[in-house]
Amino acid sequence: MPLSNNREEPSNSTKHLKNTFTVAPQSAPPRQIQSLQLYRLDQPSSPPVIELGSRQQLVLKFDHLGSDARQFKIEVRHYSADWQESPLALNYYLDGFYEDYFGAGSKSYVQRPAYRHYEYVLPNDRLSMTVSGNYLLTVREPDSGNLLFSLPFFVSEQEGELQTSIKTEYARREDLREQDRPFSEYRYPPFVEMPQFDLSFQYVQNQFWGRARPVKHFDTSTPGSVHFHLSQQEAFLGDYEFNTLDIRSFTPDGTHILSYEPEFTPPNIILRRDVQQFTPAPAFWGGPRLGRPDDDRSAEYANVHFRLETAAEADALQQIYLVGDFNGWTINPLNRMKFNPGSGLWEGSAFIKQGEYAYKYVTLEENRINDLELDRSFTYRRQEYITLVYYRDPVRHYDRLLNVASTEY
Repeated sequence: MPLSNNREEPSNSTKHLKNTFTVAPQSAPPRQIQSLQLYRLDQPSSPPVIELGSRQQLVLKFDHLGSDARQFKIEVRHYSADWQESPLALNYYLDGFYEDYFGAGSKSYVQRPAYRHYEYVLPNDRLSMTVSGNYLLTVREPDSGNLLFSLPFFVSEQEGELQTSIKTEYARREDLREQDRPFSEYRYPPFVEMPQFDLSFQYVQNQFWGRARPVKHFDTSTPGSVHFHLSQQEAFLGDYEFNTLDIRSFTPDGTHILSYEPEFTPPNIILRRDVQQFTPAPAFWGGPRLGRPDDDRSAEYANVHFRLETAAEADALQQIYLVGDFNGWTINPLNRMKFNPGSGLWEGSAFIKQGEYAYKYVTLEENRINDLELDRSFTYRRQEYITLVYYRDPVRHYDRLLNVASTEY
């Protein structure tokens, strides 16, 4: 992996793909930016959701490869519930400046490669949001204005009372895998006068915001509340699987890490092969939460080598990609797997910092991501479901986010 500081445009290769994990306006970072995270301050496992008017804040974290200090420009823009550009003017939803700058960072103690760690906390006294809804945080180079990356986040009013339960159904699919159907009740606030027209609802599984499922079935017959759910055809996969990667230490353990090669720059880590139809017990619950890279300045990066044994006979022309917390769940040519006839395995690598991560192998077929074909034995059960309630403002005609609730099941 090149470690130069030459400017690169971020990869937007997934924007034309179907079934992507990310929202349409989101952009992946260039290779010089690694370990990208956005979550509620002091809650690394939380979704990037804060309550309007509260003291809650989000923290943006990332590393920039190289030892030189950099400056960055940050922008925040409001979007509709379906991630179209908002009709609101900047001065209506932002207080303070419309953009801000940050830089300097903390220099790493390691040199193979060296990097600087950057953090930015918002809202703050220079940049804050004044209305609820979907937002996109964008980071650019300050001089050229070139886009580096963008991430979604959410500001909720937490108005009304929202409760969600999950019903698991069996043997409904042709492959007999479990399905989860969320069922919710929302007691709406008094200012909602026409809930059947002004309210809308979405469910998101495991913080894959690009796969939000709008609710088509809801009942407003009970005064003051709405009952809504997903149909059987729209249900989530209840045994959706992740592989787990624990590289908090690079020391070979014979179980997961087979070998560590420090003579290379960056060093190499060779993992034990993954077998499609064999699933060991997960070591931890990582979830698709942009990973848990080690924030310590002594934490190192490595080229981590993955190997996959598929159940079916290999087709060398098949497009298999490695996706996970470490690459923002995006299809990246650098993480494409290649079939090795000598070993009979699919082999690929990713540049990853010490930490804990979740990942999957997916295929790309006719511009569509298939994330189920290479699952293993369909036994992993724990999922996170996020319910979002939107209200179409009758005056300004934008989508307010009235309530957000997270349910682990």
